[in-house]
Amino acid sequence: MESGFVSNRASRLAGMDQSTGAPQGVAVAMKSVEDAVGVLAGSLAGGAVRDLSHDELTGLVAAGRRAQARIDAAVLAAVGEVDARRSHLHEGALSTAAWLRAHTRATPAEAAATARTARALHQGLLPGTASALAAGEISARHAQTIADGIHTTTSGGHRGPAPADAVTLIEPEVLAVAREADTRSVASVMAAFAHALDPDAADEAALRRYDRRGLTLAPTPEGATLINGLADDTSGAVLAAAIDAAAPLVAGDTRTPAQIRLDALVGICRQYLENPEAPTRGGGGHPHVILTTDDRTLFPDDHPDLSRSTATDPAAGGATSATSATSAASADEPTSHRSPGAVLSGIGGIPATTAQRLACDGELTTVLLGPDGQVTATRTERRFFTFPQRRAMIARDGDRCPWPWCDRPATWSDGHHLFWATRGGPTTVENGALPCTAHHTMCHEGGWSLHRLPDGRYTATYKDGRTLGPEPHPPGRARPPASRPPPTRRE
Repeated sequence: MESGFVSNRASRLAGMDQSTGAPQGVAVAMKSVEDAVGVLAGSLAGGAVRDLSHDELTGLVAAGRRAQARIDAAVLAAVGEVDARRSHLHEGALSTAAWLRAHTRATPAEAAATARTARALHQGLLPGTASALAAGEISARHAQTIADGIHTTTSGGHRGPAPADAVTLIEPEVLAVAREADTRSVASVMAAFAHALDPDAADEAALRRYDRRGLTLAPTPEGATLINGLADDTSGAVLAAAIDAAAPLVAGDTRTPAQIRLDALVGICRQYLENPEAPTRGGGGHPHVILTTDDRTLFPDDHPDLSRSTATDPAAGGATSATSATSAASADEPTSHRSPGAVLSGIGGIPATTAQRLACDGELTTVLLGPDGQVTATRTERRFFTFPQRRAMIARDGDRCPWPWCDRPATWSDGHHLFWATRGGPTTVENGALPCTAHHTMCHEGGWSLHRLPDGRYTATYKDGRTLGPEPHPPGRARPPASRPPPTRRE
């Protein structure tokens, strides 16, 4: 037996490359591929792609993907052979994935996924998938998704490959999808396969996904909030549908998709909090964001050493209201620059300008404290615009943000006091406007001010005097042009 084993091993090694352990034909072919890729990389470094036509660039991408898939097939074959021989132990690696990480710098998850795929292909569980990958018809990610899909979890908790006859039936179907679609479509086919194979196990998997659901909100030291979470199937669908409905496409919107989704979710939460039918909490009214600050922040005009800006009072015919300290201060220094700021519930410290923006459309409760911290008096003042007031402003200004050339709908809007409430501006329709949240932020933190002209159009003025608008014909306005005579009543 011993001599036979040595003889067989010697005959195998005779046709193999002694330095790599791979058949000489494979080693030579891979060296040729590496040399060709080196030539290609040199051409790219010289800017060769700039001389190609669009069709040639398209062909380059397609050929590159095919070549990459075929190289991945060779790599997976090598990993599968190492896994079958368990030769990773020769290098002190405790698993094929650990050995792969040492040689490819892959993450643990990537290495484990590659090892699983290589094992399935090497064991012959997916012969069609292996052939399609070697031909460059599908990608390694497609093969990985298929290989993961045939390893199902039974209702008893055991995870292993599906029955061979079931895999034989599903492989042609999923390969037809893989050749034409992305890995999400492939995963959908394999999920349906797992459910048909063992509905009880699919139900248990759904329960596990449901148990993993959750959302965390973690304030950061910089004042932002880190949002992290995982939604189950149904919750994810509800969230996606609600966010899509609250984020209509708007021409000229420069926000990223992630910013659009967050703004839409915040808008949904705002509408819920403002709904009078929303449940109360602890008998103390509807839950709201709580802002704690002092009069130096909310009423800078009462503290000349803090005020650094001007504001236009529409009730005074557009006259400018300014404190005596304005002339002695730098024109571009923000309002309440030396204010102590405020504290936002669940977040922490925020700038004074942010506090003033939140107070612009909220309910103000004044609490006077004595020298020893005791409450001496309280007073509540409504700062937010009511639903009838908002409807009146929409009827007057239309269903779009009044900021010049902004097309965002009024459903994204905040109530804004043109003459700031912190300077004594009243919460009235005449003194109100409904800018979108982004432009409301620019009115406070951004150093801009919004003005309504006598004809109903709006301008936006920066603190250095630059002015935007007015638009000749603002879009989305419900009112008739100023030049049009009022309609006459028919008898």
